[in-house]
Amino acid sequence: MDLSNPLRTIAPTVDADVLQVLARTHRPLSGATVASLSGRSYARTRTCLHRFVEHGLVSAQDAGSAVLYTLNRHHVLAGPVLAAVNSAAAVEALLVQRLAAWDPPAQAAVVFGSWARGEAGPDSDLDLLLVRDDAVDADGAWGAQVHEAGRAVELLTGNVVQFVQVTGSQLAAAIREDQPLLASLRQDGRVLVGPPLRELLAVGATA
Repeated sequence: MDLSNPLRTIAPTVDADVLQVLARTHRPLSGATVASLSGRSYARTRTCLHRFVEHGLVSAQDAGSAVLYTLNRHHVLAGPVLAAVNSAAAVEALLVQRLAAWDPPAQAAVVFGSWARGEAGPDSDLDLLLVRDDAVDADGAWGAQVHEAGRAVELLTGNVVQFVQVTGSQLAAAIREDQPLLASLRQDGRVLVGPPLRELLAVGATA
């Protein structure tokens, strides 16, 4: 899945970029503004907008010499458009539900890298740090849970999950040594399960 705009999965054209811009705001936008935000030419953006208005998916209103556009959120197709735009959040919510049911549980799960930044493309991995209790065997029930979660995310998105698995003690050591992984986690890590990131990565916080 192209996380920068999931709509490109089903419409790899200007349409996807125009719809994403409109889906992410309730504020009326001029055609020039939509073109600028979508990174597309004004001429091609205007053609898309006119077609969407014709089909009722986008509303247009005169504002002096300009025309302002908004996504018609009452349209029957607005729901699928919004669902596609917000699909990454939906995937993470489902992953959180799955992690909450784990036995043995994870001490923490943190997504980081291109997925966390919203820049993942269809060939990008979903990088996920998993912290387990020192007493938990990496194989057995824990290993089965990890495998099933990875498979579920791949089916949902087409993206492979790259797990970084550590025990609490191993994470504590990595923090003390300020290993390279820590820079990435601090820069864009987002906690799905566990304590806030600042607390998780504090020196001496993980035993």
